[in-house]
Amino acid sequence: MSIDIKVIETLSKVITVQSNSEIEAIQQVEKMYNNEEIILDYADFNNNVLIELKEEQFNCKKDFLINKVIQYLIKDEEKNYEESLKPTNHIYLTLLELQRYI
Repeated sequence: MSIDIKVIETLSKVITVQSNSEIEAIQQVEKMYNNEEIILDYADFNNNVLIELKEEQFNCKKDFLINKVIQYLIKDEEKNYEESLKPTNHIYLTLLELQRYI
């Protein structure tokens, strides 16, 4: 019997940027990463290793469940975010950020 087991090692680095909002800061760092201005290597290994069964289309069952919650909430929260004149601490921004991680 063949069983797929996923091994994940995490690299991480904190990048400090000047920005007007959290979303703008994330976009700025994403652009820097995509332009290879930020490169993670063995020195950025944070000793976080996860070994688990591979789930279809998601890293794990947790990500699958989180995605279900995000999909349930995101449209209503986006509407509320727009109606509230885009406050910087709105849960919609957290949902967007969380969605990027799964």
